[in-house]
Amino acid sequence: MNEYDGIVLDVQLGDRHGFEIVQEMRAAGKSTPVLLYTGLDGTDAIVRGLDAGADEYVVKPISNQELRARVRSLLRRRVPGTLTPHLMIGSLCLNRLTRRATQCGATLDLTPMEIRLLEHLMVKAGEVVTRSELHDKVWDMHFDPSSNLVDAHMARLRKKLQTPNSSVEVVTRRGIGFVLQAVTGRGAGAGHDAYGVSSAQS
Repeated sequence: MNEYDGIVLDVQLGDRHGFEIVQEMRAAGKSTPVLLYTGLDGTDAIVRGLDAGADEYVVKPISNQELRARVRSLLRRRVPGTLTPHLMIGSLCLNRLTRRATQCGATLDLTPMEIRLLEHLMVKAGEVVTRSELHDKVWDMHFDPSSNLVDAHMARLRKKLQTPNSSVEVVTRRGIGFVLQAVTGRGAGAGHDAYGVSSAQS
């Protein structure tokens, strides 16, 4: 079975029942958050789904906007230990619980969306992050090649990160994406390993 951040599972499938799939996942030790999405709205069905191991139970019909909000909420409630509370690269630190970013001890004035963008870049520090990935992971949107949404937010974030003692920078890989990387010789941690606490999951 592939690994996912979360799963939205319809209960009434053609050849199998969603309850059975969740039970098999839990029996196999899979802790991936599961949201059951179904037209079965009786109390017995809801109890059965949750007892099978589902984390959330949503009854149709529901708007796409609300469904996405419930998925985001589900991902924020991941099992303790799967989310590293702090991310740090040089003098840049992000508290993922308070949603507060600091650089050289000073709080950065970032919007909630800029925090989400920074968080994803820090989790993938040193790696190229594509525009398509950011549309999907940060904005919950399918990628539109004609949109400058990512570039506009990235430009504002880059400007806010450019403080006199900054030890990180956002580098554009033309035609590919962006990389958040440490700048050696500046900020806290100069002369040491530039990458501090990191997370295995976003």
